[in-house]
This record gives sequence, C-alpha cells and structure tokens, in this order.
Amino acid sequence: MLKEYRKYLPEIVRTCRRVLGECEIYVFGSILDAYTGGSDIDVLICSRNLPEKLIDRARIIAEIENVLPVFHPFEFHLVTEEEFEFYKRHVEKLERIS
Repeated sequence: MLKEYRKYLPEIVRTCRRVLGECEIYVFGSILDAYTGGSDIDVLICSRNLPEKLIDRARIIAEIENVLPVFHPFEFHLVTEEEFEFYKRHVEKLERIS
C-alpha cells in the first residue's frame, strides 16, 4: 500500500474539505525520500477551522480515516495556521497536495 498511497489522496482531500472547509494538505517525511521501510505516510492538514480540543481533532481524524481501508499507512497531523509554522521550521520537505 505504501507504493500506491497516492491513489488515496483525492478521497482524503475531498473528506478534509467536506469536514474542515478550506484547508491545505501536505505529505512529508520519509515517503518523499522514497525511503519508507516499515514507515507510515505523514499527512499534514492545516486549517483555520480546527477545534482547540485534541479530542475534537481526534474525531476529525477518525472521520478522515473512515474513508480509508482499515489498515492504512497514513498518520494525520491536524494543525492551525500558527501551529503550521513549527512544521515549516522543522520539517525538511513538505509536498503540497491540495
């Protein structure tokens, strides 16, 4: 599934937009270096419409995961625009997918 991960991105994007409205979606981490091993695929979702409480963010992640197979390689990171600044400073590569 790691090699085929891109086929799931359109559904992830649609679901994020339905749930969050306007958002930017990025892939980052080892998948961009073609080094995956047994790794996951990190997906960063930046939106100004995120709730503050982590439990509410977990519900959003569950809604996104609901459109994927039970066993999938994605790890979702939901961040506000302010929190996104941390990733821009500390993540070497970010590939915007939406």
